[in-house]
Amino acid sequence: MQNSPPVSTRQRYRLTLEYAGTGYSGWQKQTDARTIQGTLLTVGAEIFGDRELDIQGHGRTDAGVHALNYTAHLETTANHIAPTEICDRFNDLLPSSIVMLAVVSCSPRFHARHNCVGRSYIYQISRRKTAFHKKYVWWPKDHLDSGAMTEAAKVFTGMHDFASFAEKQELKKSTKVLVNGVFVYDDEDQDMVRLRIVGSHFLWKMVRRMAGVLVEVGRGNLTPADITDFLQGLSEIPCRFTAPPSGLFFERAFYDHEEFSTFLANAAEE
Repeated sequence: MQNSPPVSTRQRYRLTLEYAGTGYSGWQKQTDARTIQGTLLTVGAEIFGDRELDIQGHGRTDAGVHALNYTAHLETTANHIAPTEICDRFNDLLPSSIVMLAVVSCSPRFHARHNCVGRSYIYQISRRKTAFHKKYVWWPKDHLDSGAMTEAAKVFTGMHDFASFAEKQELKKSTKVLVNGVFVYDDEDQDMVRLRIVGSHFLWKMVRRMAGVLVEVGRGNLTPADITDFLQGLSEIPCRFTAPPSGLFFERAFYDHEEFSTFLANAAEE
């Protein structure tokens, strides 16, 4: 009697990575463009030798946008490999612009996107021309009133319809988003204004348009009342002020409500 072939079982791992998004067409795999997900799938196939390998992220990032702690999950039918070895092998094969920070075994039920309860972005605005950080900041070349930006940022907090901040493709579905907080930090020592934008999820280019609108407030060209108008009716104005991707960093994804609440409380005190 012949032995039955071994039953294939799927292994799932939670991945944490950082990447410099310059030169990539965002996270999502595309057939004709270099992307973060596509690069990870190519390297993962070499590591595991698995044609059914799947890597899913917590959400998309735009072309040119960076990530500090991006969460994804990897599922494979290949034999179990120690998480530390997986991490090391990814870092051996990945380009220098993508770094695997951690790999841990996780429940087959864990899903990087579906289980995510909140997301945080950082946008960096330089007050001066910089020789070293051009790829990672936006220099608007004007004086910015960070106090006015702080007051205007409060208007975004809450559940709002962000149709005015979305791409036309997004208008086919709900454009309502819960924004938990928008924080403005003026770091005079670094000649930098940093925005932290925290919410349940974000529409395509929404964060960059929020940043661009806040910069226009800092320049004195828009007011908090204008932002209220953008949130109450459809306007094309925010699209005109889309901030460049260079200054935008995905900060982190949250999978625990208590941890998310603590993060928001600390963000408000910084």
